[in-house]
Amino acid sequence: MSERAGHPAAESLRALLGGATGALKIFPLPEVVVFPGAPAPFHVFEPRYRAMIADALAGDRILAVATLRPGGKASLVRAPLFPIAGAGFIEADERLADARFNILLRGLARVRLVEELLDTGKPYREFRVEVLDDVYPPGGPAALAAEVSTLERFVLELARRSSTDSGTRDLAEAVTRMRVPGRVCDAVAAALVSDTAARLALLEEQDVGRRIAHVVQEVASLLLEAEAPGGMPPPSA
Repeated sequence: MSERAGHPAAESLRALLGGATGALKIFPLPEVVVFPGAPAPFHVFEPRYRAMIADALAGDRILAVATLRPGGKASLVRAPLFPIAGAGFIEADERLADARFNILLRGLARVRLVEELLDTGKPYREFRVEVLDDVYPPGGPAALAAEVSTLERFVLELARRSSTDSGTRDLAEAVTRMRVPGRVCDAVAAALVSDTAARLALLEEQDVGRRIAHVVQEVASLLLEAEAPGGMPPPSA
């Protein structure tokens, strides 16, 4: 895939997203949740979404992935969606010979789908959205230092026990370099939480303290599963 030359800085990306909130392109998918900061590859083959990607690439490269509600059919013109979606930036793309696309979307932020725009004349859906910021306790990110430390230790321990899983090792190295609790939490959730309902709950949770607590529980469960008979128990919180 070709990458966009000179990716915009984080502030510029947030500004691009802010400019798109009045008419944000929506890619509805079943059982898919995109977290801020996380990469998400997609193969785009349906004609209406090929048109959406072509328009995005010709413009700001911004779109959001919204999760279809259970029982909702993607083929429906107005298939029901969960109200919180993951907005992102197309940082790499490959246009195939038959007009399909491979793209790599990088999550930017949580957004709330406020109102669907009707009669736009476009084959894909657009919504007016609200960008949702992380919510921290009164002490700010520093107040969650102990919780972040616990999550980091759990991930490091999981990487130690999963010695053949290079992805978990890479994640462990990445989270130790991160300084923002919300980013750490989202990175771990994107990589290690597989259940769609749990991922949606974490995407919908703006309170970073509660979000970290949920992710710690998820990683602790993985540690218990990875624990060999007679091995050491998972580290305590």
